[in-house]
This record gives sequence, structure tokens and C-alpha cells, in this order.
Amino acid sequence: MKIAVAGAGAGYVGLSNAVLLAQYNDVTLFDVVPDKVDMINSGISPIEDPEIQDFLTNKHLQLRASLDPKSTFEEAKYVIVATPTDYDPETNYFNTTSVEAIVRDVQDINPTAIVVIKSTIPVGFTRELRQQFDCNNLIFSPEFLREGKALHDNLHPSRIIVGEDSE
Repeated sequence: MKIAVAGAGAGYVGLSNAVLLAQYNDVTLFDVVPDKVDMINSGISPIEDPEIQDFLTNKHLQLRASLDPKSTFEEAKYVIVATPTDYDPETNYFNTTSVEAIVRDVQDINPTAIVVIKSTIPVGFTRELRQQFDCNNLIFSPEFLREGKALHDNLHPSRIIVGEDSE
């Protein structure tokens, strides 16, 4: 199965999910930072996580990184969105523009892909995006990862939550 991980994909959430899924699926990780893409394609983790580095070095993974959203999204069955949504406690505001941009790109390139939002977003945001893009293939699955232990937490989750309401 083809899976894309998008956004700041080489962060803790994106890279750990990409590595986890690349054990058994064809995974392309999209990022906008050329150095991170080069590092991943060379088997080097751009983040501090010993287990991710071990997997990149020692496991057979079907993983590649790309700077091109079209080639990343066009054949993916699932697209995982893992972009930063910086929260400002003074304004009580999440900056969701990166999530919206990725969803917009996926809708333009591959509107049948199921988009799984792993980014931190406000309550009701997925519903609003479904309305904005007139689609039902958006779901939310929060992450519960620790920096430096992200792959471990994905391999041994304390809980898995997915929000979706279709039959």
C-alpha cells in the first residue's frame, strides 16, 4: 500500500509514523527542507531518536523522502498530515495554515486519498475542513509521543484514537 507522510514530515510525529509504516508499506515522506530529505534518503535521522536511527540503519524499510508534493501524494491511498500547529496561549489560537495547505494540495492532486491528521488541532477543525473542501475523507488521529522516544511510542502505543463518524 502507498502511504504519504506530509508537512514537516521529518519531525517526531511524521518521521516516527513513516518509519513504523515503512516496515510493511511503500512510504514517501514529504518535507520542504532539502537537508532533511537528503539525510533520510541516506539513512540518517534528522531528529534525536535512537530507535528511529536504528531502524533507518538496520531495518529493511520501504521509505523515501521527497521535496515534491505531487509525486508524494498522487498515488497514495493514505496521507498522514504531521505539520506543526504552534499554539499561542495568549490568543488561544492554533496556527493551522500548514494543515490546511497540505489538505488543499492532497485534494488537488489526489482527492480520493484518505487524509489522517496527526497534527494538534482545535476541536471541530476536522469538521470545518470537511465542509471547506466538500469531502468526507478526512479523519483525525491524535498523537501521544515523546520527543526522543517517538518510534518506541508508536511501536508500543498506550492508546490509539481515531475520530470518524461514517458507517
